[in-house]
Amino acid sequence: MNKTEKMEIIIIILLVLIFGGTLIYSKIINSKVEEEKIDETVSIVTDRNRFYTIDSAISKYIIALSSKNAPDVLKMLNNDYVLLNNLTEANVLTVLEAVPDNVSSSTREMYQVGEYDNIYKYYVKVRLMVEDYYSATFLKYTYLEITINENNITFAVTPINEVTYLNKVKEVENG
Repeated sequence: MNKTEKMEIIIIILLVLIFGGTLIYSKIINSKVEEEKIDETVSIVTDRNRFYTIDSAISKYIIALSSKNAPDVLKMLNNDYVLLNNLTEANVLTVLEAVPDNVSSSTREMYQVGEYDNIYKYYVKVRLMVEDYYSATFLKYTYLEITINENNITFAVTPINEVTYLNKVKEVENG
């Protein structure tokens, strides 16, 4: 064998090794991506413990909002929402819808949107009532996205509009 034939054989072997390595690497990456896919199915929450846990988080948020406790409200909001809206303690209460101090919340509907790595997302319809000593008057519905991170035992709130909420609910109704 002369030098040229040896070089051709070495180049062919290198190309086969590179092609084989690339093929194996892409199979490994694809299998990891399939394992890490986020479940985006939407289902109504029927677990009472889960429901009351989310309801408790909502109550804490509404109480902080109605008592105009900007630091607590800011801590409870989703970090992406805070960054997107440039929220600070100075402006958070003016950017979010005002809630009277004598308001109570009642969760009316709750839907879970999948789960990924013990992080759960919920879409919630909350009825706000203004209460005084003798009566309670309907104020409005508010819609929230609640994220529960069971790894850190934390929650985050993202105010959403009715259209976003209804689009998620339609996914459940349409199967």
